[in-house]
Amino acid sequence: MVQTGQSPDGVDWVRPQVAESWFRCVADYGLVPGAEQLWPRNAADAANGGRVEHSTNRDLWPSLTTIAFNLQPLLRDTNVGLLLTDATGKLIHAMEAGANLGPIARRLMRLGESWNERIIGNNGLGTAAVIGQPVAFDGKEHFSSVLHPFATVGHPLHSHDGTIVALLGLITDKRPAAQTLLGFVRSPATLLKPNLFECQAPGRFLLRLRARRISIGPAGENCLLDGLFSLDEAGKIIGATRTGLELLGYERHSDILFQQVKTILGVSVDELRSRTYRGEFIELEVSDDRRLHAEFVARNNASSTNVPSSPDTAMARDMCGHGGFRRSKPPRHRDSREPWRDAVLESALQKAAKLQEQNIPILITGESGVGKDHLVRLIHANGSRKSHPLVLVNCAAIPRELISSELFGYAPGSFTGARTGGKQGKFVEADKGVLFLDEIGDMALDLQTSLLCALDSSEIVPVGGSKPTVVDVQVIAATNSDLAGCVKNGAFRRDLYYRLNGAQFWLPPLRERPDKLDLIQHLWEVENEAQGVEQDKTLSAEVWDIFERHPWPGNIRELRNVLRSCMAMTSGSETQISDLPDDFMREINAFAQGQEDNEPGQVHLFRSQATQEAEALELKTLSDWEAHAIRTALKETSGNISQTARVLGTTRPTLYHKMARLGLRR
Repeated sequence: MVQTGQSPDGVDWVRPQVAESWFRCVADYGLVPGAEQLWPRNAADAANGGRVEHSTNRDLWPSLTTIAFNLQPLLRDTNVGLLLTDATGKLIHAMEAGANLGPIARRLMRLGESWNERIIGNNGLGTAAVIGQPVAFDGKEHFSSVLHPFATVGHPLHSHDGTIVALLGLITDKRPAAQTLLGFVRSPATLLKPNLFECQAPGRFLLRLRARRISIGPAGENCLLDGLFSLDEAGKIIGATRTGLELLGYERHSDILFQQVKTILGVSVDELRSRTYRGEFIELEVSDDRRLHAEFVARNNASSTNVPSSPDTAMARDMCGHGGFRRSKPPRHRDSREPWRDAVLESALQKAAKLQEQNIPILITGESGVGKDHLVRLIHANGSRKSHPLVLVNCAAIPRELISSELFGYAPGSFTGARTGGKQGKFVEADKGVLFLDEIGDMALDLQTSLLCALDSSEIVPVGGSKPTVVDVQVIAATNSDLAGCVKNGAFRRDLYYRLNGAQFWLPPLRERPDKLDLIQHLWEVENEAQGVEQDKTLSAEVWDIFERHPWPGNIRELRNVLRSCMAMTSGSETQISDLPDDFMREINAFAQGQEDNEPGQVHLFRSQATQEAEALELKTLSDWEAHAIRTALKETSGNISQTARVLGTTRPTLYHKMARLGLRR
């Protein structure tokens, strides 16, 4: 097979694509069958602080990352990694699912890694780049033994002239799923093609063609979409999508490029323009039995940023129109004093408004610092309960002994130190409003039972009391934990999980957001306005470059702190690298040094000074940590119990209890 490129006689289980690709690996690339081809990343990429130089047109980047972002919810908990490479096979984007695939997959999913067929042998991405068609390989169909545990899938993305500009791919250790994943990746790749075309294709005019009747055949999925053509002022065709070629019966771009549209369709550009302006319905007869509907769009200029398009294209268009990824002076929003809003939050708010009308619980998930509490405040401020209280409860910050009384209140004389008149709990405080239970994953199991009963009955019985109080609250819970995983290992009640999970919103980490730089830009303007500076301050191109590359392990919370520091430290009108906080620069340098060892899509975790001290003191258990924290606080307050409790964020009775349990004295 490797000598001829054909399947052996009498063997029908070796697909032609496998035989042909193996032949290329031996004859053209000189690779050894079964060898562990796994070449290191380009040295320049490895030494560039996580930034990967690639051949993909920067104008296409927003469209590419947007489709990857939109696919993320579909791939969660599936052990499928989503990959984007440039036309040469260099990995330029990878989603976090790879963290579950083992060390080999994580190695392959590092940014800058090459999936080129001549380097690691046949694979979904590399082979798709060679043959120009979608392809999938399963296990030992791969030439390199490194890929034998996996199935790989690749789909080429073409430009207006038919050349490959990027590749969309998947990798999974669920090998029988190869062909299923090939069908999965076809849909987003097919839907992405018009966006790429509109964002990149040159030309004064855009022509859309649509079949009157949908035909299902070998290219059935393409027949569901419009065929797109770009035309210059003289009426020459200078770009076309694959769907457009198929609608007209052509196989290659070279068959129609630079031909007059009148020669191909029998109608001139002037006639198309005239009929469009008159509001006439345009129908073209391309053969005796085939008619197409046509839509003619005049662009304001040759840039695709003026082409009407889908919401995803509009999002990409807006990003393209801001001058790429380096900007020194961001344009001002209409009112930067308004609460921070962005595309992700707006989408969640639209859904939350409908849920709030029906009092459906909402569960918000995402890493720490992505803005879960901010989203809750926006939901409350824009919902039907905005005239009633929003009550926030951090389940991780309240001692276990007190959380019941915090949530449900307590009756007079319930315990030593209780208020004479008792206390109403957070549920009663939030009556008619919204109760936000943050860090719900940290709630103890026995308290989860009480919470479930309260949610099911809408009746609250205070600690030490017997008379229930009926409340009307919408509950919104949030967590940075994997609650579904906690349910599986018994750390969280299954029935409570489903009770809270009426609808789930996932907020992406800052590093994975396709609008990351636009969000940074907006928050910078918010800080400009909030600090009331006389002259707007801007970020230098070098600072923008750092912000683009940084993985932001603290997400939006870290970003806002950095922006505030920059605003305060900048003496002139432009923030330079020297104005960035020292701890932030240490984090940047630590990430750059640790990039080779980091897993793709994983945040580099930087140890705080407290963590390093704890390691030096050999603090291994939670009790060790508690004792160390109490000793430190007592030392700082000279043994004052009230001040120590305040420093630790707890109460005096709880502090006394912990000191007695840990054998500590003042």
